Amino acid sequence: MSVVNIPIPGYKKFYIQYGSNSTATDTKAQWGMVAKVHPYTFLPDPKDPYSNDWKDENGDDEYTAVMQYKAFEIEVEFYVKVEATGNGVTATTAASQFYTNMRSFFDAVKSGEFKIFMEYTQQGFQKVRYAGFEMDEDGYKARSNWVRATFKVKFKVNDPVTVMTMSNGAIVEPSTS
Repeated sequence: MSVVNIPIPGYKKFYIQYGSNSTATDTKAQWGMVAKVHPYTFLPDPKDPYSNDWKDENGDDEYTAVMQYKAFEIEVEFYVKVEATGNGVTATTAASQFYTNMRSFFDAVKSGEFKIFMEYTQQGFQKVRYAGFEMDEDGYKARSNWVRATFKVKFKVNDPVTVMTMSNGAIVEPSTS
């Protein structure tokens, strides 16, 4: 039984670095999850600054010496295909492997904060958490010896300003020296 290794010329990887791992995990290599859509976030939205609306003055008296920014969510669309190989295998065994892969992915992201990096957009974030899963009615198909699924995973980014990058297989904050 195997996750189908889909050869995609020019494929840009989606990485997750979780737990005490010092290296990032490619979702395609580890769980067979091919990232179809890499969202691009140009700039975070600012939080409303503390302000006073003095009734005897024009405008607002805003305190903007240090601006703070809102957390945001991104949705990454994934595609997975699992094929059962060998004699006497069925879609049930392929579905079992698919479920095992999905549980393994969930085990990696369910325990709090992690980092992500999208090769396509060259964007990385820290203090990210799993925020949800969505699959359309026709997102899952099982046939005689294979299963395929298309779904979205939602991530919440709680540090929208720290720039993260890939370095030696790890998602890190670039040095400023």
